[in-house]
Amino acid sequence: MELNFSCPACNEALLISQEHAGGMVKCPTCELEFTAPAVQPQRQASADSDPLPPPLPREQSITCPACWLKLSRGEVMHIAVHDSLRGDPILGEDAPQRFLATRYDDDGNALDAMGLPATDLACPHCRRKLPPNFLELPQHIISLVGDQSSGKSYYLAVLAKILPIALFKRFDVTMQDADPTGNAALNSMKTTLFSGSGPEQTRLIKTQMQGAMYDRFPRQGRMVLLPKPFTYQLKPRGDTPGTGLILYDNAGEHFQPGINVVENPGAQHVASANGIMYLVDPFEIPDFRRFLGETTDPGMKKTPGDRQEVILSEIRTRVAAIQRLRPDQRIKAPLAVILGKCDAWLHLLPNITLAQPVENGRLNLETLFKNSTMVRNLLRDICPGVVANAEALSESVCYFPMSSFGHTPLPWSGKDSTIGGATPDPKQIKPMLAEVPPLWLLSQIAPQIVPTR
Repeated sequence: MELNFSCPACNEALLISQEHAGGMVKCPTCELEFTAPAVQPQRQASADSDPLPPPLPREQSITCPACWLKLSRGEVMHIAVHDSLRGDPILGEDAPQRFLATRYDDDGNALDAMGLPATDLACPHCRRKLPPNFLELPQHIISLVGDQSSGKSYYLAVLAKILPIALFKRFDVTMQDADPTGNAALNSMKTTLFSGSGPEQTRLIKTQMQGAMYDRFPRQGRMVLLPKPFTYQLKPRGDTPGTGLILYDNAGEHFQPGINVVENPGAQHVASANGIMYLVDPFEIPDFRRFLGETTDPGMKKTPGDRQEVILSEIRTRVAAIQRLRPDQRIKAPLAVILGKCDAWLHLLPNITLAQPVENGRLNLETLFKNSTMVRNLLRDICPGVVANAEALSESVCYFPMSSFGHTPLPWSGKDSTIGGATPDPKQIKPMLAEVPPLWLLSQIAPQIVPTR
């Protein structure tokens, strides 16, 4: 029996015998070495057990949340449990072995070579542990992107705090941490921001391309740094099906033109994202600063980068290359353009609605779109290139006012005077409309979670 599949790098059609399934192969076209897909044996059904679900067809392949390569159910590996089963050929001698299951217990759990139930799954490409219920729940990726020092890490820490509250109170949806170990970096940021006793304790370290927010994993034949996925499970009350939610943060440098996307593929999750949040720091736009006038915000003391249009164009170029879009095509993933630090500029839009646009458990699109129109018009008048590039990127764009802190941050006053920048006052943190962009994205990609009116 032979197995047909495609090279994950160049899509060259390949053919191997079944005896080589699951082993290392080399593409004759691009010379990439990778793990061939495998046909997972099915255990026999017994009178008191159900058969395993059949492998997903290739057209229903799923996306790994760590490396963003496609895989089918039959390719998913298990992680050995017994202490003696260590030594993965790719991850190293200390890593638990990854294996393709051939034996199962009566409850349907895969058994490792020593007979212990192995419930954790792994991607066959990067070997990273997959989220719980990965095969049972649809997985939705929401990517947070933006320029360097635009406030992405602060915003993500704020969302980790307030989004579960908004989903539970407004929509009766429970947002659970699906991977406490993998989410540890984000939970630490949340604790730092909301539990500090003073401004010196609330400052978050800038996301670095080689830092705590990244892990090194194999991807397409080379070891690369990939951003950690922050995984959650969203479950409505009753029998309504839930979903998986995967959030990403990135060092802003990943989106700069000239970055080698083969050696540094850390931003390629945007091409697999079901929704994108693009965070704009208005103080990084010279025209916006001139229009705003005097303000005490420490962000006004920085030299503006003015890279918003370039970054949006770069995202469009990369996504188009991966998704093979024509020049006139736009991505289908909805794009939330978030104009941050709105506490400093909301006076420019006196008619904007500051209340959360939720009524009777449904997202009020009329209120949301009225706000969106006002923010869009403001950006169109001051920096039209942001609007033009955003709407050239996605078929569905919505604009949002947002403030992660709800107040003007304080200049850094810590002992290390070389750090500079600003830090929030923990006693004054009161986010403004921060949860609305992801709620809108969820209403578009998972309407059973966030219904609309």
